[in-house]
Amino acid sequence: MWLVWYSGGESGTFLTRITPSTGEVTSYPSPVDSPDGFAVRGDRAVLSRRDHNQWTVELVHAEFDGAAWAVTSRRRVEVPGRVVLRCGQGRDGVLWLRTGDTWLRTRA
Repeated sequence: MWLVWYSGGESGTFLTRITPSTGEVTSYPSPVDSPDGFAVRGDRAVLSRRDHNQWTVELVHAEFDGAAWAVTSRRRVEVPGRVVLRCGQGRDGVLWLRTGDTWLRTRA
């Protein structure tokens, strides 16, 4: 299981892996500062960054090499409605983005 959290200070944003069977917790710096949405499958992830109240979102794909996350691609996507705060919801390697009255799906 993975989660994204913000340190609230100068340390930045982190992706943390929690192993349910052992309770082990390991954190890594996020490849994207302040992502709005996040989904992971295996060693691949997709993160979103919104342009506040605009009709675009940046999608960032990244891979985990066992020690760190690295960006593999970035693209700005025009969407069918304004992007709002906390627009991205990730589950099972799929990131769902809420834009206007539409949900968009992106795979990790």
